Amino acid sequence: MLNSYIILTIPFGKIAIRSKYLIKRLNRNRDLYLSRRSLNRNLISLLVLFCFTGCAQVVPLVAIAPTAVHFGSVAYQAVEKAEIDVVVSQSASKENLGAITYIAIFMGGESPTRPYGRIGDLASVVGDNLCVELTRLGFQVYGWNELKKSAREATSTDRMVESGRILGAQAIITGSVAAGYTRSFGMFGVGRFKTVVQSATLKVIDVKTADLLMMITINYKVGQNPKVAAEGMAMVLQVKMEDPSGDLKEKLKEKMKGKV
Repeated sequence: MLNSYIILTIPFGKIAIRSKYLIKRLNRNRDLYLSRRSLNRNLISLLVLFCFTGCAQVVPLVAIAPTAVHFGSVAYQAVEKAEIDVVVSQSASKENLGAITYIAIFMGGESPTRPYGRIGDLASVVGDNLCVELTRLGFQVYGWNELKKSAREATSTDRMVESGRILGAQAIITGSVAAGYTRSFGMFGVGRFKTVVQSATLKVIDVKTADLLMMITINYKVGQNPKVAAEGMAMVLQVKMEDPSGDLKEKLKEKMKGKV
């Protein structure tokens, strides 16, 4: 009120000067407010950008073969880059292996700690997924649902063979899986470990004779998701059972071309 009174009592010319001064001051305050507001907005943007990119783990790009990109199969890419050793018994002929269509799978067990059951055992998860993938390829597969009782008691190869024979399987597949761990980072740099399949060994055993027909060892260069690993194992098994003496990588490539 005091400022208003003074302005009204001074000459008109001074009123104009005083008004211009107040307007300039208001404009300066407005510019300062806007600049501060813009600064705050920029700081918030930087914080958000830091959360999503600054804390993210830098993952090197992996060169993917042109064929793998063309085929578009993650499992094929994993198998193509993996080190695979296949040992075929001399008694296992192409005709014998090619005639196998009924398979029983004995892999893994039940975890006694959390997470309980088969979900807590990596070999069991791979084995269950392998059942699904082999079924998709046309095999008749006996998995955990059919082997629950006998699998718990099948602590030796002979018992596994006997259980497979009772079910009507022509061969059993057993083996082991080695776990690996990868770490991923999320928002604010909070990371978590993920269990992956680093390597696996599969044994194909004849139910009639209990002889080892074939052993396959797969070592992945990069740890794989259990489902992806199982899909690749099924592909390898199918190819080697159809042609045990053929070049594995070339046969896989031909099969993938046929799917495109």
